Amino acid sequence: MSRRSTFIPLLLMALVAFLPRNNTVADETRIIPLKHRTAQEIIPVIRPLMGPDDALSGLDYRLIVRTSEKNFKEIERVLSRLDVAPRNLRITVQQTVAGDETSTSQSLSGEARIGDPARIRLPARPSGERGLVVQKDNLRYSANDRSTTSGNSNTQTVMALDGQPAYIQVGQSVPYVKKILDLSQNRVTITQGVEYHDVTTGFEVVPHVHGDRVRIEITPRLATRQNPTTGLVRFQELSTTVDVRLGEWIDLGAILGNRSQVGRAILDSTATQSGERRTVRIKIE
Repeated sequence: MSRRSTFIPLLLMALVAFLPRNNTVADETRIIPLKHRTAQEIIPVIRPLMGPDDALSGLDYRLIVRTSEKNFKEIERVLSRLDVAPRNLRITVQQTVAGDETSTSQSLSGEARIGDPARIRLPARPSGERGLVVQKDNLRYSANDRSTTSGNSNTQTVMALDGQPAYIQVGQSVPYVKKILDLSQNRVTITQGVEYHDVTTGFEVVPHVHGDRVRIEITPRLATRQNPTTGLVRFQELSTTVDVRLGEWIDLGAILGNRSQVGRAILDSTATQSGERRTVRIKIE
């Protein structure tokens, strides 16, 4: 027999011996074996059922209880629902970034005389861009209207046990050359070093099933490289606890951003408007 298998029964006997006793109450001390849940998981749920003179402790997959027969039957009833195999859950998180930008410009240049004929031209433009050019001798008027849209979506799935934490992360470590100023021996030298920035997408999650709903603690993260030259990384992160129904998508949150820029000069103007929407959704099956 191994030392651990010999040690555990001795420790249980010691725990039973040190349980407080009340000689006026004929309560019985019992050791309850657990099948799927540890004593540390069960004790916080069982403790409210105990009386003021009762005692409760545990070790690994064993509970040590001293209480009345009535309370003991209630504890057995609760254990029949709690001490079951944890449920496997499929957790899917979708993180989306969508952006749009619209720019307009107008300009007038050159010279012309009143009454001279003019020519209007609609030049070929790429998709999403519209323009107009009016030309009269050396006089030229142009107007441009351009709109662009962009999108990026990441969907990740992880299997998790009810009540147990799970974690998933994908991405890359990007090298970034950093200049280091070295002051030594009354000399100033500049050296270069390489640092690595993690550009990753993932989430941490802890689910708790109750009926057909799941209470979930989740922290999703999304990072993207914005400027490879400077090593600048954009990221989003949120942390929340929500109650969701099995099989349904739910929005965890959204980040909205808008930017506008206007430039004006004599007979010349430009305007740019852009917006970005970052959303996070989750589904548990």
